[in-house]
Amino acid sequence: MQIRLVLALLTATITPALAQSGPSEADQRQACMGDALRLCAAYVPDRAQIRNCMAAQRDQLSPQCRVVFDASSQAMNPQRRAGSRAP
Repeated sequence: MQIRLVLALLTATITPALAQSGPSEADQRQACMGDALRLCAAYVPDRAQIRNCMAAQRDQLSPQCRVVFDASSQAMNPQRRAGSRAP
């Protein structure tokens, strides 16, 4: 039951930011479910806390999850993609 909840929350956290391009929902799940359970299970079911937890422990994310997580973060914050320069 907890794994399903983590999957749903992880998907809801990462998927919207990557809706136009990037890894599929299945790829996201495959890349990050283990990390979410290993590092941030204490924050289930709070999506924002899971995301913050994963961001705070970015250096401990698996390489596959880090790619998905970074792509999600960049999609959610377009200024970071532009080198953090304000228009």
